Amino acid sequence: MAVTESPWKVARDSPSRQLLWELSRLAITAQEDLYDRLEKDSKEREAAHKSALAEAIAKHEKVRKDAEAERDRLEKQIQKERERREAEARQEEERQRQATIEREKAEKRRAAERAEAAARAERVATEERNAELARQKAEKDRRNAEAAQAKKTQQEAEAKRKADDARKKKEEEDAASQKTQLDISTIQQPGASTFQGKTQDSQREAEHQRYREIHKSLKELRKFMAQQAKQNTQLKSRMGDMRRDIKKSVGQIIEGRGKNAKPQRCIIDTLREAITSFPQPTVSLATFVAHPIQDTQAPAFFIFLINHFAKAVVAQFIDEAAVFSKVADPVGTIAISMLARDEFRINGISLIDILIAKFHVVCPPLFGIYGPEGTDEGRARLGWWREAPGGPWINEQSHQDRMTGLGAGYAALSLRNFENSKMSNPYPPYHFWRAVSAILNVPAGQVTETHLILLRALLMNSEPRFLEFFGDSAKKLLQVAVVEYPERAEKGSVAAKVLSTLGDAMKRDKKLYL
Repeated sequence: MAVTESPWKVARDSPSRQLLWELSRLAITAQEDLYDRLEKDSKEREAAHKSALAEAIAKHEKVRKDAEAERDRLEKQIQKERERREAEARQEEERQRQATIEREKAEKRRAAERAEAAARAERVATEERNAELARQKAEKDRRNAEAAQAKKTQQEAEAKRKADDARKKKEEEDAASQKTQLDISTIQQPGASTFQGKTQDSQREAEHQRYREIHKSLKELRKFMAQQAKQNTQLKSRMGDMRRDIKKSVGQIIEGRGKNAKPQRCIIDTLREAITSFPQPTVSLATFVAHPIQDTQAPAFFIFLINHFAKAVVAQFIDEAAVFSKVADPVGTIAISMLARDEFRINGISLIDILIAKFHVVCPPLFGIYGPEGTDEGRARLGWWREAPGGPWINEQSHQDRMTGLGAGYAALSLRNFENSKMSNPYPPYHFWRAVSAILNVPAGQVTETHLILLRALLMNSEPRFLEFFGDSAKKLLQVAVVEYPERAEKGSVAAKVLSTLGDAMKRDKKLYL
């Protein structure tokens, strides 16, 4: 700022005024400089604040845009995942629809093939009947005479069967009554080795071998029927279908009252057809019965189907009852009822031994058979199975599952009450007592995990019926089985611990104190 010349500078009489003016101008100039600096600083701070604010706004905008971009990316990812799942669901639905269509087509094709086979068989049968008309006419008189004789024989056999049934029923009632009076001392104590025990072992071995012979004879019967099918076109056309019908029906048996009428009816119809449509050829019934009988002939194809029925029942016990033991009960009920029906007996003799022969092969410990589990021979005697003939043994868990299913299945078969039935029980409950006592009588050094697992499977879910049949004797036997018997096992046995917990479960769930 330019300094204005003092108007009194030239005044000779006022030097003080000149000084005063100059000082005032200096003060004014200093104040103006201060204001200029303050204004400059204010503007600089304002500019800095505006710059920082703009920078913050820019950062905030960037964060907002990044967040929106991330949100858009996530929404697209979610939408893509939703679309992928919907596409997979549509593909699965389409796959199931196609599978249903294919099943329906296959079923229709099989139905058409069966109808065609039946029609073809009917044509062949008609041709054969026409070709043999002359021979049949010549044999008519002989057949009538044989029919009359057969009817007379059948009537006599029926009368004898009814008498035998009444006698057997009384014997069974007497046996059951006697069993309820059994003394628990018949269970051999640990370390006991008596002549009576050895005799029982030899008897059990002989009985076991007899049932194994029946099983071997059934294998020979399969070969025999295969040869017969080659010579009889009608038999060949029906044999496979009837065998599959039985297997399928047994596989359809489920738990629940009234839910098994259809598979049961299919089994009955199939077995009836075998008797009525294929009475020839015949085989000796004594070959397939464990106890001595007066030899008589039975339709071979009927025996063949009973064998397949028994095989399917045992397979169902192994496959289903191992996982859910209560499934064994309806299977056992239908199995024992089929073999108890009068129409499926031969001269009043039930074919239950065919089914029991299967158990002797797959589960020998039920019948007092034992052996060391650490050897191949011992495992074979204990019912261990191989993955393939001559191959390695199945693993331990699979073996335990098999024993669990077979034990539950045997209990379901042998603990059936026929008191209110017109039929005679082909396998009375004392067989269950025999199985449990046979396991309990195994010498202490021979008790294996197999025995412990099998004993638990026999007793689990079956103690109410066991007590119903044998009363206090059953309670004493249960005490030996779940309290004393586990102590005879090797130290640290898991199966023994599991068996001993069965007593706690009975106390908790059934209020049964052992």
